[in-house]
Formats: sequence, structure tokens, C-alpha cells
Amino acid sequence: MSILKDMLLKKGNLPVFSVTQDDMVIKTEDTTNKIIGNVGTSGFNFCRQLQMAIEMADVDYVISCEADCLYSPDYFTFVPPKLDAVYRNTNIYLLPYQQEYWHKKSSQTAFQVAGRDFLLDRLNYLLKDQPTWNTEMKNFPKEIGEPFLEGWEEFTTEYACFGMKTGEGMRKHSASGKTKIYELPYWGTAKNLRKEYHVDNN
Repeated sequence: MSILKDMLLKKGNLPVFSVTQDDMVIKTEDTTNKIIGNVGTSGFNFCRQLQMAIEMADVDYVISCEADCLYSPDYFTFVPPKLDAVYRNTNIYLLPYQQEYWHKKSSQTAFQVAGRDFLLDRLNYLLKDQPTWNTEMKNFPKEIGEPFLEGWEEFTTEYACFGMKTGEGMRKHSASGKTKIYELPYWGTAKNLRKEYHVDNN
């Protein structure tokens, strides 16, 4: 099972709007993908890609997904009560680089649902008068003295969602809890999950 195929199977009839540096391996009738080429990895470029994806989406709200994350089925069923807000899932974890356990995380942009116009307005504000791409601003928008969001609401899925450190992203490590969790409901053990989803463990 690939991470992309897993997301496409779980999303139901929701359309997908993505901006990627490489071509998507799997395409469906309800998937719109814009390929931008190798522009490099940074927090700034992430924000720009998110902005471009949201601009393509004629929808009321957007559900964020990233290529190095796995999502529970109920993540895609959450409908935000308000469209002038961002909602972040609290049931999230991190699978560290080359490890067979998870750590608990508190918050991440990869696990949020937001009113489309509300989130796009925020990105337009942050990216105003900026270049199209920038690989130097790794922690954008901290480099311009702004938070990504002024604040957010919370929701909790029944089963966990989590990001994975594969060695191919911008960082091999990120902030998380210290307790080692070897098994999660729905997902099973981290060891078996690595094999099932072909997460690089070399």
C-alpha cells in the first residue's frame, strides 16, 4: 500500500487539489494536480504550494493532506462548524526517522481542516510581496515575524493521524513527546506499518 493510494481510498468522494514537485503516480477523475518542478523544500515553498492548491479548489472548506502522513478514515468526515476558522486534529503522532515507535505530537499544519476563503486570505497576507519560491526561509513565516495562524480551534478523530520522518523531507527530526508508543488502535504496530506502507527503514 502506498501513502497516496491510502489517502485516495479513504477520502470518499471528496475532490483532491494538489501542487507537487513531481508527477503524481496515481491519478483519478476527481484529482487535479499541478506540477511545479523541483523548486526545493522549505516552509516558504510549502505555504506557496498550499496557497496554489487552495486557489484551484472551488469548495467551502479544505482538508489538508501531506505526502509523508497517514490519515484515519474519520479525518475526512470532519466538517468544520465555522468557515471563518481553522480546526486542527489533536489525535496526532510522529513516526521518527528509522524507528519502530511513535511519539505524541501537539499540533501540525498537516492535520487541519479550514474554511477555504479564511485560510487562503491568511496565506495571501503572509505571501504578499514575496518571491514565488524561496528555499532559504525554512521556518516561514517566522522569518518575517508572523505566525502561520493567529489561532485555531480543535477537533479529535477517533483514530490517530501521523507524520513520518523518511529522511527525504526538510528535516529528519521535529518536536514531539518522548514516550515511545509501539502500537496504535486501527494501525497496529509501527514495525508492521513500516512494512505495509514501505516506509524507508534503512
